[in-house]
Amino acid sequence: MSLLHLVHKNVVIKFADAARNQFNPESFYAFRLIGVDAMGFLQLQDLKPEADGAHETVCQPYWLNKDFIREIHELDLAKVKDLQYNVQSSKPQIEVPVDQVPKPAKAKLPAKAKTVLKPKPILN
Repeated sequence: MSLLHLVHKNVVIKFADAARNQFNPESFYAFRLIGVDAMGFLQLQDLKPEADGAHETVCQPYWLNKDFIREIHELDLAKVKDLQYNVQSSKPQIEVPVDQVPKPAKAKLPAKAKTVLKPKPILN
């Protein structure tokens, strides 16, 4: 089956050993396949599960080299066991009370420049 049949569908991916530092090669990960290019890159979006069993995309699409992928299939929750999600938590935001927020410094206007040129009489 061509990868073009999987475009705009939810897929499960099992990664090769080359991607071991970021993904477990024994687990399937859920993604949304957005696009495929001729150079061997896949455009993916991370998925997260919703309460009703559906999936929601959680990030902007990004490109991934197909050499890091061992298997790719359409997502079927009945067939896949131990489905992992590559949901990256955003950085925790530090709440600062309003009274402690630093005020921006006022910009100082540059001193008015003095003209150096003096008018010269026109020679006719």
